[in-house]
Amino acid sequence: MLFLGDYVDRGNFSIEVLIFLYSLKLNFPNEIIMLRGNHESRAMTEHFTFRQEVLKKYDGDQDLYELFIETFEAMPIAADVNGDYLCMHGGISPDLNTLEDINKINRFIEPPLSGFLCDLLWSDPGADKEARTLKFAKNVERECSFRFGLEPVKQILKNNNFLSIIRAHQV
Repeated sequence: MLFLGDYVDRGNFSIEVLIFLYSLKLNFPNEIIMLRGNHESRAMTEHFTFRQEVLKKYDGDQDLYELFIETFEAMPIAADVNGDYLCMHGGISPDLNTLEDINKINRFIEPPLSGFLCDLLWSDPGADKEARTLKFAKNVERECSFRFGLEPVKQILKNNNFLSIIRAHQV
């Protein structure tokens, strides 16, 4: 099973969701893959509800919150499924050419507001008509990363012999 991120900040039971998913991962380490989403970051969990949930449910235990952040930073950013599908939470980046580019990313950090790591967590496809001609454009709605078009997607698929890109960030 491949999970594409954003396990937290979706209600009052983020801790329970994580405990369930981490339990699955511990019991079935080769069958469960959890990718990092843009909400698995310090900035997003402090802005939304996860940090407050941890502190409320565990008597203000900041150390426990920090341990969750460490686990988020250890999560992979992308997955190659059988050489056919490239999966990530966000989308593609102008810096992405091959899988090796992704393997070189230092994921053990707080995602910056720009750059390759940010793009894989935050980028979105352009709207239908726009996507036909768009390469990359600033993502004004997100205030970070890019919107991408069909041509860069086709190029990544061709360069890496993938059938498709699978993402979760936005419909």
